Amino acid sequence: MSHAAAPSLDRYTLMGDLTENVKTMIRRLFFKFAVLLGIAVAYLFFTGSPGALAFAYIAGGTAVALRIWAGLAIGVPLLPMILVQQLVINGLPILNGHDILQQYPVEFLNSAGLQVLVFALALIAGWRVALQILQPADGRAYVLVGIDRDGISGLSRLGFGLVGGATLFLVLQSLDLTTFIFELLPSGSYPIVGAVTAAASASGFFLLSMIMGSGAMTPVARSMFWSIMALNCMISASSLLLSSAAVVIASVIIGLFWSRGQLPWRFIVVMMVILSFFNSGKYAMRGKYWQTPDEETPPSAGLAHLPTFYAEWTQAGIQSLAGSPDDDDPATAAARQGRSAKGDQSLFDRLNNLQNLLFVIDATEVGKVPPLGGKTYAIIPPLLVPRILWPGKPRTHEGQILLNVHFGRQDLQSTLTTYIAWGMLAEAYGNFGSIKGALLVGLAMGIFFAWGEAFTSRKPLLSTEGLVAFAIFLGLANSYEAVASVAVTAIFQSLIPVIAACAPFVQRKWLERPSAA
Repeated sequence: MSHAAAPSLDRYTLMGDLTENVKTMIRRLFFKFAVLLGIAVAYLFFTGSPGALAFAYIAGGTAVALRIWAGLAIGVPLLPMILVQQLVINGLPILNGHDILQQYPVEFLNSAGLQVLVFALALIAGWRVALQILQPADGRAYVLVGIDRDGISGLSRLGFGLVGGATLFLVLQSLDLTTFIFELLPSGSYPIVGAVTAAASASGFFLLSMIMGSGAMTPVARSMFWSIMALNCMISASSLLLSSAAVVIASVIIGLFWSRGQLPWRFIVVMMVILSFFNSGKYAMRGKYWQTPDEETPPSAGLAHLPTFYAEWTQAGIQSLAGSPDDDDPATAAARQGRSAKGDQSLFDRLNNLQNLLFVIDATEVGKVPPLGGKTYAIIPPLLVPRILWPGKPRTHEGQILLNVHFGRQDLQSTLTTYIAWGMLAEAYGNFGSIKGALLVGLAMGIFFAWGEAFTSRKPLLSTEGLVAFAIFLGLANSYEAVASVAVTAIFQSLIPVIAACAPFVQRKWLERPSAA
């Protein structure tokens, strides 16, 4: 059976058209994916892995939910992204034989796998029922105007304008030329400007990668794209927080994927290798350059010092991978302390939310710590108030802090200098207990995803609605470690600048593709 060709990218492209690419890929690869998961389950049982049954739960729930979604979906693929995300962050530690498997009894591992299974089934059930009830919204949208007939030239200008402006801001910031501006602005303006810059950067790289994936970008434009991306990532990562660069990389991956209908494996592999390498030397560099333990993002290296800074970071990465660092180097000592406190810190070890789920299961079952009863969700509305209007509002990570202090992972004082992540499933368990937490959160997210699909399926990609859908997708994709309050706040902060930036350039109207002559 042949599949329809991926739709061309132009100003008439709808969000539902892009979803067809995702559905086609899932249907095409599903049998291989299911066989691969089956082989992994069989291997784990054959080798006597304590997490074999847990992985079977996780794999089964993921496969069933993906297959149902691929047959019925109509809009933005939020649901499959979350399913694959949960498979990776909870299943990968089992496949890797992580030390965490030996620290908890098998029944706790099985319980953790069951939570993921219940979440996946609740997610697809809530989505399916809501999709049957909701009617797709009509095609009227706030369409970006000024895009020429085929949409590509105008889209390119818009994309390069966004990434160019965001990167210019990073350059000026690295040269310490923005300090006087923030001194003139009200207190609390920095997070707003940062959110605007991040949203512009993510949206611009997404749009440009869509064009590049469709084959409509000239060689000169491609060179400009990769150069700006490299500069943006190098400046933002020089703060020794790789998450900013990861957002840009994720934006490019999503854009290439949605335009081609297949994952850009070579780009993903290259980026994973680069991020893994610099992640290995990150803690040594933090020990040397991080001075203040506050909530502010550490400053990036000055533009003129980037070559020297990255040469030093490269050396730290090589020493970390070689396992033979200079004992007299204070940065190395800091790295060693960081590893002893945080455990293994390879990039794959960071993709481990199973440890958080096991921790909260142990705390409730053995420690008899009662659930929070939804307290971390109740604080979300106050966190949406801009700090410029409420300077004394709770910290962004307040939900995470509540969980860590309540379950004895940290005391309140230590939360001022260190944040320990949880993830949505561990948070759900910590609030409502076994099964109930995964069930409630899964149903709620499934209903929201169904509404998102119904609302955006007939909206053009080049519209406020299309860019908002992308911002939500990217925000959820990069929030795998976050609790709900952090994820919702971050996504909300990114939506405001996207909507505000689009407002002067949009017109609410129907946009229908002309019929072929």
